[in-house]
Amino acid sequence: MITGVVLAGGASSRFGSGPKGLQLFRGRAMALCVADVLAQVCERVVIEAPRGAGYEALGLPVVHAAAEHAGRGPLAGMAAGLRVAPEDSRVAFAPCDMPLIDASLYRALLAEGGSTYAVSPHGAEPLVAVLERKLLEPLLKTLAATTMPRAPIALEAAGARAVAFDDTAPFANVNTPNDLARLARGE
Repeated sequence: MITGVVLAGGASSRFGSGPKGLQLFRGRAMALCVADVLAQVCERVVIEAPRGAGYEALGLPVVHAAAEHAGRGPLAGMAAGLRVAPEDSRVAFAPCDMPLIDASLYRALLAEGGSTYAVSPHGAEPLVAVLERKLLEPLLKTLAATTMPRAPIALEAAGARAVAFDDTAPFANVNTPNDLARLARGE
């Protein structure tokens, strides 16, 4: 079984007008655009988000990072996603602010087997990943450490491998309202 997790736990500080994943992209909440893609390759899809952020209104199950991981970044959300997955399964992760993400990326990551994350021509895309549930323990140890490594370093230390992709378009990231408007116009 493959569980899909939309990562929506970020502070959206550069966006400025509420949670990014709830912002509309072509008439649909970005988090749902991403969930639709994950649903093409996953039997179950959940959203990882802070309590009270409003994601419950989207109709998908919502999971939360552990309180002790507050402020520890996306690895906290990934640990929350791994925690709700069945033993001996894999979890596909996608950030809520990449509404152009494509199911073919996940099919390629799944075909590699094991735990993998994407690398685009712009660099590591660690939140576009398929991880084995067994990576939960190493990630929890990383989250408990005093200093936090960057996500790709933590994933590699836990046993994930990078998979390179040639196309940059699916990795377009929305950080500001201008980014969202540009992407919606197809720029």
